[in-house]
Amino acid sequence: MAGTLTKVRGAADSSNSPVWELFCRNGSRFFVKVAPSEIFHVREVHAYRFAVPALGPLCAPRLMASDPAQLAVLLTAASGRNVATTRLKMADRVKVHQQAGLLLRALHSSAGVSIGARVDPGGLLRARRRSVEEHLAAAGDLLSPAERELVRQLATLLPLLSSCPVAFIHGDAQERNLLWDAAKGSVALLNFGRAQPALAVDDFVRLATGPWASQPRLRTAFFTGYGRELTRSEKQVLPALAALDAVSGLAWGARTGDDGVIDRARMTLKLLGNGVVM
Repeated sequence: MAGTLTKVRGAADSSNSPVWELFCRNGSRFFVKVAPSEIFHVREVHAYRFAVPALGPLCAPRLMASDPAQLAVLLTAASGRNVATTRLKMADRVKVHQQAGLLLRALHSSAGVSIGARVDPGGLLRARRRSVEEHLAAAGDLLSPAERELVRQLATLLPLLSSCPVAFIHGDAQERNLLWDAAKGSVALLNFGRAQPALAVDDFVRLATGPWASQPRLRTAFFTGYGRELTRSEKQVLPALAALDAVSGLAWGARTGDDGVIDRARMTLKLLGNGVVM
């Protein structure tokens, strides 16, 4: 690490991972992040080593060091402001989502998927089917009978996962994990603790139930950058994945007291009930 350390500050992070920002005398900044469990640490280190370089320079933090015993990583600081907490003009948000599409396409086709574990769509399907009732049970009374029926109905679409394209996914693609540098007009992608070989459509769920639901032009910009539209199977199965994400979010938010996650889950269920997510 270049420079003499002059200041350490706790940095807010919404992924349950403690983060500290390090300031050096020469003006450089770094971040130390501690993963909540070994699997998150392993995934993050793997992503930074084998997949993130495909994004290009300055499009993500760089891994400087890792400590498996402490589940910690030392990262460079990417430039820009967090998109989720920054008020942007619509023209800039469109640019953000188009560049996010470019970055995710690069990540999805990176070497991370071939170097990582082989993806078994059939195994993913069986796991998702098991998780439906597990998530419903965990959510308990947080779901109305109508919402339970909606989730079970949408879950019948899960077999379509078997024909969805494989990718090395980010795993938590949403605006809070994007930085926008207005001066450079560039976007950086953050937080790779959930990155793994899986299905590309998994990375579209939280965007589809978040900013795209109210601003379709952002969705158009994203897929312009991504270079292709959803396949027929991806489009059909996306609401089912959104339903599972919402139900698991309800249970997790109630258990941890995270009202933001609960609110997002309830909004997703409302959108699904109105047939908005697609």
